[in-house]
Amino acid sequence: MGIFESNAIEAQKRAARKDYAGALLAIDRAAAEARKALLLRARLLAALGRDDEALDELVRLDRPGVPVEFLEFRADLETRLDRVDDAIATLDRAIDAARDPATFLARRGDMHRARGEFDAAVADFDAALNLRPTDGELHRLRGELVRARPDDGMIETLRAARAAVPDDSRSAVHLDFALARALDQVGDHEASAEALLKANAGMRALFPYDIARRHAQVDAVRKAFADVTPAKMPTAGTTDFAPIFVTGMPRSGTTLIEQILSAHPDVAGAGETGLFSAAATEILGAPDAPPPGGLRLTPEKLTEVGQRYRDRMRARVPDATRVTDKSIQTLLFAGPALVALPRAHVVVVRRDPRATALSLFRQVFRDGKQLFSYDLSDIRDYQMTTDDLVAFWSERLSDRFHVVDYEAFVTAPERAIRDLLDRVGLPFDPACLAPEDNDRPVRTLSAVAVRRPINTGALDVWKPYATLLGLDAPAD
Repeated sequence: MGIFESNAIEAQKRAARKDYAGALLAIDRAAAEARKALLLRARLLAALGRDDEALDELVRLDRPGVPVEFLEFRADLETRLDRVDDAIATLDRAIDAARDPATFLARRGDMHRARGEFDAAVADFDAALNLRPTDGELHRLRGELVRARPDDGMIETLRAARAAVPDDSRSAVHLDFALARALDQVGDHEASAEALLKANAGMRALFPYDIARRHAQVDAVRKAFADVTPAKMPTAGTTDFAPIFVTGMPRSGTTLIEQILSAHPDVAGAGETGLFSAAATEILGAPDAPPPGGLRLTPEKLTEVGQRYRDRMRARVPDATRVTDKSIQTLLFAGPALVALPRAHVVVVRRDPRATALSLFRQVFRDGKQLFSYDLSDIRDYQMTTDDLVAFWSERLSDRFHVVDYEAFVTAPERAIRDLLDRVGLPFDPACLAPEDNDRPVRTLSAVAVRRPINTGALDVWKPYATLLGLDAPAD
């Protein structure tokens, strides 16, 4: 007999003897065991990607005085579900309860940044740095919001912190990225390039990657999905749910395009959900790791994928007429997406590969994400496989697969925006010309840039580094 059962039985016995105080103690012990089981249930739901259900469980379990670990888990789920306001409220509680609140201050700062509250974000990063003055990641996050100037002491502060940490540490790598950004801002491109090369070499040492994995994945997709098109599977897909998938190379301008589309009054921006690739993999299998017997590529299964995706997305954005989904991995599943969702559109954003390469090389992604980006040769190779995928799908898909150029949106925004809205079946609305006024939370690395009016400022930033980093070099 388990602890829960024995205490529940004891509570009943004591209550029958009118020992109410003893019964209450016993039932409290049983309730504590039940809470442990329900917390485990929430963690299992989260492990299965059922974050909404997991969070619902936590909300029921929450009460004053819960452990910091509970609040951390709750904030994790709220962040993953883009419930930024809720995450900030939970992090407020965690900061008050934690012995060392630096981690939670940094996370709250990141949430403030997502909401465009940059002063509040910097205040949180500064408070965290007061507790951890050599934490490289905190310096890097702060540096993404505060521009370095020649005489403000920022570069000296970064160099002092860099000298105080081991060369092979994560802090050292983050500080090298922060130094590269600061040096670029004061115009020292040569020193910035040197810091970038050191930073990326350090990151590659921490997170090894073999570009052959990408080639194998793309080859598997091309082989598996060659015949998964609306023309060859016209009977698949029954839902009228009409998402607009925005995809392309990371750092190619996908966040800007989603911000433009979701500024439309009929559209809600869902951000990077990963929901379609998850549903497709669950039901069809993964192209590069197919289940026994092969992928389940039948009209019935593809219809099921569309329905599961619809249900999960509507749970996140219940009142939206149209919704954007800016998941980079959707490009791998473009054919299944347009078959499973007959009213969906896929928008692929292209950008000058040299600008994309530099932007990738300057960034630190979440652990395990975009690992190819820490080597310029791998970036060129990855770009080539992306171009191959775009060509593959362009040959096969209907007029709901759209390829657009980032440069067109920043040099002639109204013409490009009108054309895009027409392609995806939306009437023109002037709000789309001012995406900086779109106040939805943005949690991507472009959270700062998309709060500014559309501009051409990022077009030529790669040019000072063309020779220093070999950005014009051909792919291997």
